Amino acid sequence: MTTLIITAIWNALMLTCDIYILTHVHLSVKKYLVFFLSFSALFFMQLYFSFSLMLLIALSLNSVLLVKFTGKLYAVFYVPLGYIINCILGNLISFAANMAWDLTIQELNADTLYIVIFISCAILFSCPVLYLVRRLLQRYLIDTFEKMNRKLLALIALTLLLCSFMLFTMASFFDTLEITHREFFLMVSSLVLYFLFTFSMILIVLHTTRKSYEAQKKVEYLENLDEYTRNLEMVYNNLRSFRHDYINVMASLAAYIDEKRYKELGTFFYEHILPMQKGLTQKNAALNSLLHVHVMELKSILYTKLLLAVNQDIEVNIDIPDEIDSIHMDPVDLTRMLGIYLDNAIEACLETKHPTLNFHLGRLNQDVVFIISNTFIDKGLSVAQMQNKETTEILNRYDNIFHETLIDEGLFIQQIQIS
Repeated sequence: MTTLIITAIWNALMLTCDIYILTHVHLSVKKYLVFFLSFSALFFMQLYFSFSLMLLIALSLNSVLLVKFTGKLYAVFYVPLGYIINCILGNLISFAANMAWDLTIQELNADTLYIVIFISCAILFSCPVLYLVRRLLQRYLIDTFEKMNRKLLALIALTLLLCSFMLFTMASFFDTLEITHREFFLMVSSLVLYFLFTFSMILIVLHTTRKSYEAQKKVEYLENLDEYTRNLEMVYNNLRSFRHDYINVMASLAAYIDEKRYKELGTFFYEHILPMQKGLTQKNAALNSLLHVHVMELKSILYTKLLLAVNQDIEVNIDIPDEIDSIHMDPVDLTRMLGIYLDNAIEACLETKHPTLNFHLGRLNQDVVFIISNTFIDKGLSVAQMQNKETTEILNRYDNIFHETLIDEGLFIQQIQIS
């Protein structure tokens, strides 16, 4: 009984250490204690009742807890990944002990001191390996994980869980058998090869997902660029039209002045020339403000949507006082988010008597701040009900973005701060 308790506690300690190393944002001590107690209880039950499936329950339950504690769906990989690495390293250490001191698996499992030394060595060797794995994940795969859909995340998590169980089953098969050095080597090799095969399949899936995402990103970028080009063509056509209208207007003004029809001249000015000047002023303001934006994708979406608003006779107020040359957000996510917010703002303010859209883009220290506000008709909905689910999902992928939705003085306001 004592051996079972010690084995369960040391295995629980090992997996809790795995979680500590793999989680980028460290959790509170209480949460690590929850993991330790959970692993200890479930591993003891597994050993006491010799119930192998309890391993899957222990790994699955604590994976769900880790997702809940971290708020990151991809954290579901950490527990089974840590267990797999521990299992591989543990068996390599067992093989080294078998080769060096001729210790069998039965001798290692029967002696409490051996168990403590064995698991301590496993923890010691797994820590730098897990740290390296975490660094590799953060550098190459986290962005892919954050954009993957839940079904694919669940499939990869299930694959890792099954790999964990298979490695445990394959290793446990030899616990009661006397095997030679050669057989021990073949057993450990089979574990490593099985893990490498599984991991290779997962990497292929991730590579395909990344390529698919990059292709989608290029398509969306080209679509935005195409829309941007169309708007530039529209501006050019407007300028040509204005040149033609300008000649006609000047001729009309000259005719009124020559005939001294000053009252009709005033009517003509206020009904035709002044509205034209107002539209040109707004379009000019949009173009001039966007000169401060040096991020192509951002400039494209802003120009497209703000000019659309101006062309629909919305009063557009644009304030971009600072130079914007970089934003720490994926360009596709950025354009999708702003496109949705601006489309919703345009649609909402068009329902009002005096449609107004205000857009502010500036810097607050090193952060980039967007503020989009618009007139709207209050339909009795709460702020939470008026939030867009698609933009919320996009923003929830990022730890460096603060978002707030509020209503103030008859305006619906979206504030996004990107650090």
